[in-house]
Amino acid sequence: MKTMTASKRKKRIWRIILILLTALAFSYLYTRGVSPVWAAVAIVFCRGFFRFLYAIACLLVTLAIIAAILSFLIF
Repeated sequence: MKTMTASKRKKRIWRIILILLTALAFSYLYTRGVSPVWAAVAIVFCRGFFRFLYAIACLLVTLAIIAAILSFLIF
């Protein structure tokens, strides 16, 4: 009987987490009136737009972290 290596185990855990997060995101969109099929189609056909949104979100999070660190250091 073969045992699973640590890297394969990590891969599977991350895949399960990703599936759960995707299910939660589509569930949230469905409660707001957006069909999961149309959300998936939008993600597939508008990759550039979603990359742009991701970049903006990363920038905002980075700015928030920097502001928190600076405010902690100043006060």
